[in-house]
Amino acid sequence: MEELSFKSGFVALTGLANAGKSTLLNQFSGMHLAITSPKPQTTRQVIRAIIDDPGSQIIFLDTPGYHAPRNRLDQYMYRGITSALTDADILLLVTDASAAIRARSSSGLPRLEQELLKQLARQNKPVILVLNKVDIAVKEELLPIIARYHEQYPFAAIVPVSARTGDGIEVLLHEIRKHLAAGPRYYPVETLTDQTERQIVAELVREQVLLLTHEEIPHGVAVEIESFTETGSPDRKMVHIDAAIYCEKDSHKGILIGKQGSMLKNIGSRARQQIEELLGCPCYLELFVKVRDGWRNRQEILRSLGLDTRS
Repeated sequence: MEELSFKSGFVALTGLANAGKSTLLNQFSGMHLAITSPKPQTTRQVIRAIIDDPGSQIIFLDTPGYHAPRNRLDQYMYRGITSALTDADILLLVTDASAAIRARSSSGLPRLEQELLKQLARQNKPVILVLNKVDIAVKEELLPIIARYHEQYPFAAIVPVSARTGDGIEVLLHEIRKHLAAGPRYYPVETLTDQTERQIVAELVREQVLLLTHEEIPHGVAVEIESFTETGSPDRKMVHIDAAIYCEKDSHKGILIGKQGSMLKNIGSRARQQIEELLGCPCYLELFVKVRDGWRNRQEILRSLGLDTRS
């Protein structure tokens, strides 16, 4: 039985695209659980990271960047955001402080961020503003930004951090724990995430596609693990993985494969390094590129990718 003083809760990370939510989640967990890239809508699913200490358990919910849905995939992501806000006990609004400083000529907040704040207000829960990327911001210019946000919303706390360097993370955790209520340990000790290895592997492959390709290709790409075979018992010695990269056009397929397969080899080589670090053993990774026209609007494909589970 947990001690009466034990605290726990769910904390949703929300904000606009490229605010650094996934980098923050990885900093909390100490692992590369959520992929990151400069591309909008890198995160497509709500990812949980579980942080334990002797007196508390915090379950962080990383959400896609807040956006206006344009297709079935966008709608799935939007539902993930709203569901996380409903399920969470504490809400973190993560914003790019460096971008806010660059836009200091504006007295208001971005339109989408204003819409998001209205959603947060309806939840009637503690909201902590996380001013991220302060490592690339001029410190003297943070105070006007803090004042601007303070005028817009009665935040429970405003905490400047750098998700990249870890600066301010302990202060942020302290503020979160102040708002935790007494509760059970939802996950066993040493559980780090609810993501399966297959899910993380698929995302690690997609991450390299995001980092190595440009323009519209990243938005029209998904990765499905077709086989995941382990060898060696009882200790895993090797994993053989076949993964399909879905794209929407034949021209995209050509770019993803590259001249004499150079791009696909580069994607596979870089992803394999990350996968071997995750799995702790050698990995044989074979990638295939398949054209699935309009897959972002095709529910059967979204369902096979775990991106739309509605019947």
